[in-house]
Parts: sequence; C-alpha cells; structure tokens
Amino acid sequence: MSKKKIILMVIISLAFIGGLIAIYYLTENSEEFKVTGTVVISSNDYVVLESDEDNYLVKDVKNSYEVGDEVLFTYLKKSLDDTKQLLEITAIDEKIIKAAKKDIKTENIDDLEEQEGQDNEVVIDSEVIKEEETQVFSDNTVDATEKQNNDVSVSKEIVDIKEDEALTEKKEENKKEDIREYVPKEEVIVSDSLTKEEVVSKSADEEVLAYVNSLESDIDQGITSTLKNGFITIVDFLFYDGEIAGHTFSELTTRAKLEVLKAALWVDDKVDNIFPGYKETISNGANKAYNSVKNLIVSTYLDITSSICHNNSDLCESAKRDFQSLKDSFGFTWDLIKGLASSGLDKLASWYEIWSGK
Repeated sequence: MSKKKIILMVIISLAFIGGLIAIYYLTENSEEFKVTGTVVISSNDYVVLESDEDNYLVKDVKNSYEVGDEVLFTYLKKSLDDTKQLLEITAIDEKIIKAAKKDIKTENIDDLEEQEGQDNEVVIDSEVIKEEETQVFSDNTVDATEKQNNDVSVSKEIVDIKEDEALTEKKEENKKEDIREYVPKEEVIVSDSLTKEEVVSKSADEEVLAYVNSLESDIDQGITSTLKNGFITIVDFLFYDGEIAGHTFSELTTRAKLEVLKAALWVDDKVDNIFPGYKETISNGANKAYNSVKNLIVSTYLDITSSICHNNSDLCESAKRDFQSLKDSFGFTWDLIKGLASSGLDKLASWYEIWSGK
C-alpha cells in the first residue's frame, strides 16, 4: 500500500471519528429533560422552582406564575448549570399542572343570586308589615338616620384630618432618616442645620460602633477575655432592648444597623470557634435565643436591606455587596435562606435578590 493511500485512510478515519464525536455531542446536549415543581419565587423572566429533589432557577420563562403554582418545565441538557446552589436551566417549554390555591374561595354565583333574591323578599315583606303597623315611627326613624349620617360624616372628617397629620409626620421622619444617612460625620458636629435628634443619632452610631470595633480589635489581638460578655451585650442590644453606651438599636441609622449586624455575625462565629458549647450553656434557663442567634441576625439583615432597596439605591447596592461577602465567609446557603423565610414566602423574592446579588 502506497504512502499516500495510508495518509488518506488516516485522514478519513480521523474525520469519521470526529464526525461521530460531533454527532454524539450534539445529540447528548440536545436531549430534552423535564422537571416538575412548585413555584416559590416568580419574577418577570425567571422563576425559582422547588422540586422533590432539587431547587431550580428557571430562566427565559414566557408565562406569568403565582407562588404555589405547580409547573412542568422542559429544558435542554446543554442549558443545565449544576455548579450553582440553585440548578440553572433555560426553559424551552412550560406547562402549568396545578394552579395555586387562592385565599379567597369562589362560590357558586347562581346560589348567591338565589340566596340574595330570597333575602330581598324577606326584607320587602318585613318592611310592608312594619309600614302598616308602625307608621308613626317612620318620621323618628328618618330623623335618627339623618343624625347618624351626620355623625358618620363628622367622624370621617376627623379620621381624614388624623390621617393627613400622620402622613405629614411620616414624611418628616423620612427626611430626617435621609439626612442621617448621607451627612458625613464631621458635618454632624458643625452643621447648624441638623436637629438635636439627628446629632444624638449620629452620636449613637459613633459610640456603638466604637464599642463593636474595640471588641473586634481585642479578639484579633488574641484578647478573648471580653468575648463572652461582648457576645451577650451585642445579642441583647440587637434583639432584647439592651443598650450599648447608653443607646438602643433603634437609635442607630440604617447604615450603622447593618454594620452592627455584620459585626455580630463575626462575633458569633468567634464564640463558636473559641468557646464551643458556650451558647448552649447560657441558653439553658434563659428565654433568649443565644444558640440560634445567627439565624436572627441573617433575617434582620435581609429585612433591613429589603426595606432600603425600595428607596435608597446606593445603600441598597452596598448592602447587597456586603451580603455577598458574608455569604462566602459564613456559608449562607439557599436552603438556609428558604428555611428562614418559610413562615413568610412573600419576602422570599426580595431575599433571593439579595442572596443571589441580582
């Protein structure tokens, strides 16, 4: 056999093998799969699906779904990204299997109309009898009705006034909060435009954060004698109306609250590592959740961040970035977030945005 023929056969063989590999790859990745589950988060172009085995982020969703809908999604194998905590797939077909149960039950309209008709007949008969037997009372009834209507009108005016006053007061509080968020520390002391309340709030930020920073510094230097008491002080400050430097958690600005919560997670982790079992010991006989405070801290951080993301985009982005760092450092899994929101799935959508960094 000539050398040219051998080379030609080798080329043909390699091309044939390459073709087989390409066909296999295309066939393998074009294989369709189906997954059925319950929608736990619904957005404009994606949903988070909870199935019996895994949780999925389903992208390119064309239809709108309600939380609780049971849906069948079809996807190609090549779209599956199984490196994420939420398996990511791209839907190529979707079908609702069972709609979510509504809170308001729909009753039979014909039965309602029939019942309504019967009620009207009874009312009419009753009115005829009363008109024949108690005509004398009709004028008094009219007078009483007019008086009642007048009273209702006056009451409504009073309620409207109170609502306007409450709305004005709320707006003023929001303005003060905005000032507290954006005024630099040095301006707080010298600015004549700030109210006494705002100066006190900024002072609360500084004094509380000084305590927290000092505790962290001691631990970094290997000084752990203050860790136990510091842990209890911070937990009581956050969740049990405790005080730090004479201030309560509610006195802090939103930014400072997030800083304290971040520090609390760090302190909680240090207690677990340096004094294992300590939290269980102090929780015995105490009506305080020292041994599960991590979940409380995470929930509070997510709630505050969800709130500020509605009206403060700069602080929202900062809080989201910080949470990504916390998620990596402390291993906040999707199962943890979902479990914390199990009693209120309405907040899970906003929590997911923060957890995922979207």
